[in-house]
Amino acid sequence: MDRNIFQCIDINSKYCPCLLAETNQCVVCSHLKGDGTCNCNWAGVCILYEKHWQYKKQPQSDEIIKTRKEEEVNFVIKEQISENTYRLEMQVSNEFAEQLTSIGSFVFLRRPNDPHFFSFPVNIMKVENNTIQVVIETIGPKSLRIIADNNCKIVIRGPYWNGVLGQPWIDNLTYGKIILVAGGIGQAPGLPLAVNLMNKDKNNQVMTILAPGKVGSIFIAEELHQLGALVHIVPSLRKVGMPTLKKWIDQEKPDLIVSAGPDSQHYGVITAMQEAGVNIPMVATNNATMCCGEGICGSCLKKVQGNKEIRLCKQQTDFYNIMVD
Repeated sequence: MDRNIFQCIDINSKYCPCLLAETNQCVVCSHLKGDGTCNCNWAGVCILYEKHWQYKKQPQSDEIIKTRKEEEVNFVIKEQISENTYRLEMQVSNEFAEQLTSIGSFVFLRRPNDPHFFSFPVNIMKVENNTIQVVIETIGPKSLRIIADNNCKIVIRGPYWNGVLGQPWIDNLTYGKIILVAGGIGQAPGLPLAVNLMNKDKNNQVMTILAPGKVGSIFIAEELHQLGALVHIVPSLRKVGMPTLKKWIDQEKPDLIVSAGPDSQHYGVITAMQEAGVNIPMVATNNATMCCGEGICGSCLKKVQGNKEIRLCKQQTDFYNIMVD
């Protein structure tokens, strides 16, 4: 993967062309940005053509722009991981569940009677048939509302897919050696990454460094053991985990580093890599602030190297590009 590529995660999906294309803010198509020439560097189906074809084949009274759908479902608290951290389990439609098996899948959740601006993004931890699991921290007004007053109903909106930056490294690595670093709530998106990397067809070896973080608990170790991953638990990533990571990089010569946690953890991982003198690919969980998930609200806009701005709810890039001076 070219580290300077800023590819749209929705391109060529059923949600493309999207709302941004409708408002001439497409992140790929130069024509749908208002330019007079074609300069998109996209080898797939032409987005401009698809936009015009949608108008042509549908009556103007019908909805033309494909938007994500919402489902109202019941949920159960599968596990209370710590005082403010819960693993929730819910059943969705088969079509919805199938679309949440992709790397980096996440959804927006809210209580049914709450306004739409109560929706908040949550990574998908596990999908089995049409049952999905997520982990939430009830530390703010939006998340607290989910379980308040013995509530058991939730509105789930999705699917969204840009919860992980550097996804092509995950897709394409085979017979590789990977170090996965996961701290706190970052364990939730870390588990499906490990599952994908350890797919039997990929023949990868995964070593993990886990820390309880602010959650105060390790809750994916058993499942990682069952996958066949090497699990190493540390009390603190900053004090113990990063020195361990640097040592492992020196000894194991990994092909890929995966960081599942806050941005401060990602920076610590990059520092450990630099101190070890390696320049290898890195995958990082996407911690951008997201409100709509469609690139419209602008809350996820981030200035990157080259003085560009990208929408992190939709665009893939290497985490290194976000580290601007």
